[in-house]
Amino acid sequence: IGYLRNQAALIRPKIIVCLGRIAAMRIIKEDFKITKEHGQWFEMDGRRVMALYHPAALLRDPARRPDAFEDLMSLREKVRAVCEHTPLPEKL
Repeated sequence: IGYLRNQAALIRPKIIVCLGRIAAMRIIKEDFKITKEHGQWFEMDGRRVMALYHPAALLRDPARRPDAFEDLMSLREKVRAVCEHTPLPEKL
């Protein structure tokens, strides 16, 4: 985690996306609950941070895919709002 934090300090990303509960517990907060807090935006050190369901969780439980899709749409909108030099397609 120290190596990852050093990389983030060097790169200074505007947005960080954690894939799954374990990543969110290390980056966002120790008591992160993925089923309740996925898709929510957090402000940390001037960066916007969000957690998504891990892709393996979506393969095991397809019922979570609509929530994951909504989270990805939120991510797309945040990228458009924050990252002025990142071109994104209008439609997926």
